[in-house]
Amino acid sequence: MKKQLTVALGLAVLATPALASKARLQALGESTNGSFFIQDNRNIFLNAAEVNKHGDLVTFEFGSSQTTDSDTSPNAEGGILFNRNNLVYGVHLGRVTSFDATTEQFGGITGAESVYRPTNAIDLFIGGDAGFKWGANLTYAKSQDDTFTPDAGTAANTVEGESQTLDLNLGVEMGNISAYVKAGILGNSEHKSPEAAAIAAEVDRKSEYEVGASYKLSDYTIFGQANMSEYDVEAGGADANFESTFYTIGAARTERLSDRTMAFVKLSYTHLKTEGIGVDGGSVDKNEVKTTAVPLSIGLEHDATSWLIVRGSVSQNLWSNQDDDATGERTIASSTNVNAGASLKFGDLVIDGVVGTGTDGAGNITDTQSERGVLSLSNLMTRASVTYNF
Repeated sequence: MKKQLTVALGLAVLATPALASKARLQALGESTNGSFFIQDNRNIFLNAAEVNKHGDLVTFEFGSSQTTDSDTSPNAEGGILFNRNNLVYGVHLGRVTSFDATTEQFGGITGAESVYRPTNAIDLFIGGDAGFKWGANLTYAKSQDDTFTPDAGTAANTVEGESQTLDLNLGVEMGNISAYVKAGILGNSEHKSPEAAAIAAEVDRKSEYEVGASYKLSDYTIFGQANMSEYDVEAGGADANFESTFYTIGAARTERLSDRTMAFVKLSYTHLKTEGIGVDGGSVDKNEVKTTAVPLSIGLEHDATSWLIVRGSVSQNLWSNQDDDATGERTIASSTNVNAGASLKFGDLVIDGVVGTGTDGAGNITDTQSERGVLSLSNLMTRASVTYNF
């Protein structure tokens, strides 16, 4: 009888559709591009070897097609993965690339805030099992527009814009160990006046690398990640160079509180160093910012009914410090952040969303750190997505 019950529970788990979306990871306080310890199909963007766990799946993330992605303005994207003959392969369309995400920080530089960027990104995936699970992800985007209008100018201010990016993600999983390496192979955006043929603004990725690894030990996952990048920016007649170094190490414990409830606690140490050097008319302005934090996250996911899953998380820095050459040293204030979300299950189809991103009862949407705790039927679920297993 016990054996039959165990088999029945196992089949029930296998029959449950995969939970996978940016909304789910955000509600659990994780990056929308993957988690080291929560199973989600978005993990394929963290470690390409994760593609082996998510074959025969199609997913859609609702939003608008753009070069940024945020709580209040999500980016539209989606894709499909097939599991055939010991291989998993597929394509994903419209994701905001790492190049776009990085160049967003240059918005404060006059002329560079609206530099022409690539759109219509294509992610190609392939993975398999050769005694160990492996995966590869190639991301490419290229755009051109001879009538680009920077800085919301008029038609008389139109310029020529070109941009392209190419990224490679390789990953492996061997037992309880997983590791990956990413490289930014190409990355360039520019726009120039067609009359003078002079470049008005340009962002050039000189280098970008990221490595990460995790180890599962019973209910614990120990992880580490490091990223290094360098960008050159030319705008408004000035040149600038930006370097960024980020790393994090940490551990997370997940536990089944019941057959319907999962909870986790994650503690990590993060360090980010950004350095910008601008050259304008012979003068040099250098600014270095070091940000260090020890964040703690607590989350829970609960199968409320056969058709509804609810989840939430809270995170806060136990300790933090930011040393800015321009403004001095300070603690990162108001770091507490609460997220919530829900999934509606219809057989093999799941609709996900973030819950509670309202400032009032009139349906106004804000980012999760600015919400006022209002549950409004006017925007009950934001960052909506649909996932289907076939």
